[in-house]
Amino acid sequence: MIKRKPGIQKRLMKIHFIVITLTVVLFECVVFFSLYQYYYKNTEQIVLSHAKNSANFATRFTDLSPYNLKHKIPDMIREFQIQGAEMQVVSPTGTILASSTGFLQEHTIDSTTLKNASIEQPSVWKGRNDETSERIMAIVVPVKFEGQPAIYFRYVTSLSNIDHAVQRLSGLAITIGLSIIVVVLLLSRALAKKITAPLSDITEASKRFARGDFDTSINENYIGELGILAKSFNEMSHALLKQEQVKDQFISSISHELRTPLTSIKGWSETLRFGDMDNHEELNTGITIITNETERLIQLVEELLDFSKVNQEVFQIDPHKFSINQLITEVSQQFDKQLKKKGIELTVYATNNVDIVADYNRLKQVFVNVLDNAIKYSHMNSSINIECAIKKNYCTVSVEDFGQGIKAADLQHIATPFYKPNNNVTGAGLGLAISKHIIERHHGQLVIDSIYEKGTKVTISLPIK
Repeated sequence: MIKRKPGIQKRLMKIHFIVITLTVVLFECVVFFSLYQYYYKNTEQIVLSHAKNSANFATRFTDLSPYNLKHKIPDMIREFQIQGAEMQVVSPTGTILASSTGFLQEHTIDSTTLKNASIEQPSVWKGRNDETSERIMAIVVPVKFEGQPAIYFRYVTSLSNIDHAVQRLSGLAITIGLSIIVVVLLLSRALAKKITAPLSDITEASKRFARGDFDTSINENYIGELGILAKSFNEMSHALLKQEQVKDQFISSISHELRTPLTSIKGWSETLRFGDMDNHEELNTGITIITNETERLIQLVEELLDFSKVNQEVFQIDPHKFSINQLITEVSQQFDKQLKKKGIELTVYATNNVDIVADYNRLKQVFVNVLDNAIKYSHMNSSINIECAIKKNYCTVSVEDFGQGIKAADLQHIATPFYKPNNNVTGAGLGLAISKHIIERHHGQLVIDSIYEKGTKVTISLPIK
């Protein structure tokens, strides 16, 4: 079994979830640290500062001695206590001598805590009250007499209210963080769906293309690169549809062009086979038709081969120097019989000794095709003019007839492969397309101008060098 990989939508949601979760976790850490600093550290600093100030003041300005200590303790508790904390007076042995609450605890204070305490650096202890089990914080600072600790001030404050406040705010921060993650996941899902929607459309369209359905398009109104991708996909589908139409047109055209000569060849072959061999007139007619139709098939196959080379970009050009006048004369003589048959007068206006560097056979193929079309679409007893001239660095040859002409709607497609304005005319519609390609391979230009019912002029421009 092939393990299916997760789609883009799931991957995007997974990435968004990881990024947002990490961001929220970092934010929560900052919030927790801020809460800790604000509540716990702030409370500690307030009590610590009060304890140091109280110890300093009591040491310097209180007439304290072992003899009046008992009488001074109530006054010291009244003067140095702080709101929100219990003040205790502790002896150097750790016994609690007095308390601002009036309740004396039976346990003693750890001696290590007392020894480590100083006015500059009081001892700070956090733990649980053995009797109430609530969390407390105790700060111990010594009050000295003649350089030695006479008593200790111990400030005890409950952390329960602070714990509740921190827990409440932490819970609120966690709830907000989770809400942010949920909202972002919903938005991420919508965003991922919006991003993957065109990809899904393109996927479905590609499946239809695979089934041969090219006559379809997808929405191009997407943002950014997705819109460009959709537009490119539609252009590709239109190009494929056009190629499919060209293929269908090619099959239809070739089938028609092949059927006619093959039918004639087959019909006359059977006629000659079963006919009277002594009938020389019928024999000559049949052989002539078979020969002409065979030449027509050969010409059609050659056009198809040339068109195939054009599409595969393997069309070869073999240039050499020759006289364009000689080529025009040779092509004109080749059509002498067709010209006389339709009573067409061919007039050539050529500049003397015009030499060009080009492929003689390929250019002959072009001129044969152009002159053949001119004769084919000319009226009986009309005329055709061929003019050769030099314009700047180009040799320009124009073939003008005064026949049927081409409609304006057909003129822009006349050099398109397999395009024929009139389907009753023989040919596959490749001649002008191949001719145009040959001229372009010579770095020249083939231009067709025509007025319907008045005639057509084909102008071929070729560089002299």
